[in-house]
Parts: sequence; C-alpha cells; structure tokens
Amino acid sequence: MFKSIKKYGILVLIAMIVMSSCINKNQRKNNYPTPGVDFTLPVGHVYTIDTLLYMQQAEGTHKFTQDASVYGIVTDDETSGNLYKASFIQDGDKAIELYMKSTSGLRIGDSVRVYLKGATLSEYSGTPQIQDLDPKNVTILANGKFIEPTEILTTQVNNSLKCRLVKFNHVEFRAADRANTYAPDDAYGQFNLAQYDENCNLLDESIIVRTSNYASFAKRQLPQGNGSIVGILTYYSTGDAWQFTIRTISEVQMNNDPCEATPEPPVQPTGTGTADDPYNMAAAIIHQGDTAQWIRGYIVGSANIASGAIISDDQISWGPEFTNENNKASIIMADKIDERDINNCIVLYLPSATVSSIREINLKDHPENLGKTLKVLGNLKPHLGKSGMKDTKGDNYELIN
Repeated sequence: MFKSIKKYGILVLIAMIVMSSCINKNQRKNNYPTPGVDFTLPVGHVYTIDTLLYMQQAEGTHKFTQDASVYGIVTDDETSGNLYKASFIQDGDKAIELYMKSTSGLRIGDSVRVYLKGATLSEYSGTPQIQDLDPKNVTILANGKFIEPTEILTTQVNNSLKCRLVKFNHVEFRAADRANTYAPDDAYGQFNLAQYDENCNLLDESIIVRTSNYASFAKRQLPQGNGSIVGILTYYSTGDAWQFTIRTISEVQMNNDPCEATPEPPVQPTGTGTADDPYNMAAAIIHQGDTAQWIRGYIVGSANIASGAIISDDQISWGPEFTNENNKASIIMADKIDERDINNCIVLYLPSATVSSIREINLKDHPENLGKTLKVLGNLKPHLGKSGMKDTKGDNYELIN
C-alpha cells in the first residue's frame, strides 16, 4: 500500500513539474515576467489612482517618502516601441502614466502593485505621471487581466479621460496626410484623426495621433480607409492638444471606404517637347521660358478676361457654356479632363492675327471642343499671370477628338 501511495505521489509531483514548466515556457514565449508577490516591498498606505489624480491636482507635485502602493492594470507597454520607459495603468475609469528610470518587462494585461516610495507624483505638460519610478518597484501579480477600451466620440474627450484606454469608431486620417508613414525617420509623426457620423458628416478632427519613429510600425503607410482605432489618450498643454498613442497596429482597423476621398497623386512631367513626344502640362509648367516646344493636353476651359491676371476662379469658365466674348481669346489646357486647379494648367493664347487659324478652336464659337485633346507648337511663356503658351507657329496644331 505504501508503495502505491509513494508511486502515486511521484506521478503527481512529475505532473506538477511538467505543468509548471509549460506555464513558464508559455510566459517566456510571450515575453511575460513571471507573476509573483515581492515580499521585500512593503505595501504601506494604499492609494487608488483616483486619489493620486486628486492629489496631483491639489498639490501639483508630491514626493513619496513613506511606504505606499497603488494597484492597477497595465493598458499600454513598451513592446511596440511607441513608448519608452513608460507604461499606463488603469483602475476602473481612472488611469495614470508610469514613467520609469529604465525599461521594464511590463505587458498589457498585467495586474500590478506599484510601490511608490521614492517616486514623484507630477505631470508632464498636462498628463499625470508617477515619475522617477524604479521598474523593480512594480510587482506583477497576474497576467492577462485585460481592460476593454471605452468607446467614445472625439467630441466627448475631456480631462477625466486622460491616460484612459479608448476606442474611436468611424475615424480616418485626413486625405492630405495618407501618403505619409506613421512617423518619419528622425522625428515623431503627428497626424490629425477625423471622425465622421454614419452619413459621413464630419464631427471633429482635433485629436492628434502621435507616433514615435522607433515604433515597430513607424514606416508603414497611414491607412487609406475609415474604421476604428484603439489607444491611449494624453494631453499636451503646450499645444493645447489631445494626443492619441497606438498600442499595436492590429488595433487600427480602417478598412472601409473613406469619407474624404484620397486625392490622386500629382501628374508627373513627361515628354521632350518634340512633335513626336510633346510635353504634357506638368512638363510645360516646368519648362516655362523655352521656345518652339510642342505640348499636348485636354481642353478644359477658357479665361473670362483678355488681359491682366487670373486671381480667382470667377475669371475662368470651366464650361459647359462659354458666353463671355473673352472666351475667344484663350483656352485652358490640362493633363486631366476634370482638372479645376488653374495652377496645374497651361493658358494658351489664341491670337486673332490672320497668320494663324488656331483662334478658330475657341470655346465661345465651338463649345463642342471642350474635352478634346490639343497638340500645339509655340513658345512657353506666362499668359494672364499663369503658366502659358504664346506665339503659336502658324497652323502647327492638331485637334483630336
């Protein structure tokens, strides 16, 4: 009987060792520190995060000289490289930043006790922090105690949400920013986040997504669509701005069509200026001052003035009607048939002299020429205060349907 008990006891012991080994292996695989209470650190007076925030507001800065602790759940860590020597903890609806003397092994979901003696309660530009904190004074009690983010509108952001884990829906980056990466090589990336309602009405675009150039996703292009994003809210008083820190790129889910369409990339200069290889408008703009060059582009409009300078869109007819008498004196050419930015166009002067028949293509008399392609030879020089072409050479032009 004793042999059976002894044998059974050995089997149980082996099973416990195997289970412990598996747990520790799993923790190492996920880079988790092994949880356990550090009995060398006294607990002392226990503060809540709520109490610390009240103390910071009342005192400004408080140095802890006695044994004291605060408990919380880690909501952001240094794993992605977007934070350095910093983490955030939250308890209920209150949160605070831990700014440490060196990097730590904390991970999102760790339940921790922070020993406060020797640390300082303060703020950095409006964001509350526990500063000068030795990572050895943060005891991990358990892993995997994840907190769900609070879903809010960007217009609902207020001081009570500092350092909180939040989620924004129906958000996207502004169209003008989407060609950028999250951060450049040598600085933080800072891009406004626009939030819309379900009908694509803009609600707000004041929140700044701030990303370290050391983040693992810093060189990834900003998402092109609309969707949700999860992260930590902080406040930067110097710029009076609310900032948002992404925890992991997997929590950026912007896969729906954007409310603000992404602009097309600018047309690149092409051509050599010959009849067989004419300049496009982008190249003609660059080569202003060159003589006897061929260009080719769409007819997109006409100027409503015959002299002076175009300073507003009111001085341009984009069609389809061309009733101004001055519409006989010029046409506007572009690389895109729907172009409406005069700065991307060439203003072609149509001389009335009998040496050239090019004036016959004017839109006043022939509105059906709108949208057709024109290839023409002339001198590249400004007209009506914009990039242009004058001195067209005889009948050296071709109108293409």
